[in-house]
Amino acid sequence: MPLHLRWELYPVPHEVLKAEYGGSYLEEVNWWLKGRLVSVFGELKEMFKEMLFIVRIYRSNKRLWLLSYSFHLGIYLILIWFILIFLGAITTTYIGIPIPSMNPWAIFVYYVTIIIGIVGDVLAIVGGLGLLVRRLVSPVLRDYTTIPDYFNLILVLLALMSGLLAWFFDPSFNLAREFMSSLINPLLPPPYLNVITIVHLAIVQIIIAYIPFSKITHFIGKYFTYHKVLWDDEPNMGQLDGKIQELLKLKLFWSDPHIKSGDTWINNASG
Repeated sequence: MPLHLRWELYPVPHEVLKAEYGGSYLEEVNWWLKGRLVSVFGELKEMFKEMLFIVRIYRSNKRLWLLSYSFHLGIYLILIWFILIFLGAITTTYIGIPIPSMNPWAIFVYYVTIIIGIVGDVLAIVGGLGLLVRRLVSPVLRDYTTIPDYFNLILVLLALMSGLLAWFFDPSFNLAREFMSSLINPLLPPPYLNVITIVHLAIVQIIIAYIPFSKITHFIGKYFTYHKVLWDDEPNMGQLDGKIQELLKLKLFWSDPHIKSGDTWINNASG
């Protein structure tokens, strides 16, 4: 992509000491002659705070944050549940410790898997349904919600709800561990799966295949929008001049069908 527009917004989390009061290296006399102190820890701290608690939505819209955080927290817990199922399958398949059993590790995996799996699914369903309703009834949200946005949310909700239905047929997640064991050990045959579980697995596989082509990848894009756009304050010592000159040659194209280029816009504005 072309070089983004430098807004020079502060504070930038990687500014050592200066980020605390909103300063930057540009306030220093002869800053171009001095080195910059950049903190990776500051960036990671800000990123994880946003990822884990969605701070920006909380500050701007607390009612929407309750639904969004419930939805995202539920998905985070479901990802942890996947890891626990994987660990449980390794424990039974390669270590030889059955789950459930009286082994302390087996007891821990057994009960934590159940608690995190159910809590995560319920939280995600409640938050997802709430977000869907808000987008349908709120004029502000409805105005900029596109059809793919609705489709993405409904598709994820289908996976969550079918997973909850599948849990009623597998309340201890023993079937899930057996299925995972058959995936990590080709010598083990897959267990018998009921219709609800098969439908759930099919929807999950569709989502996994669909994610790279959808907005759901925003969790990956955040790295670029934060590190490469919002926090990019690399000093221009001449190395960016070539890219800037290339950008200045580009014409502007606007969404108005009657205004097709920057030259036309300038003529219309002056007229």
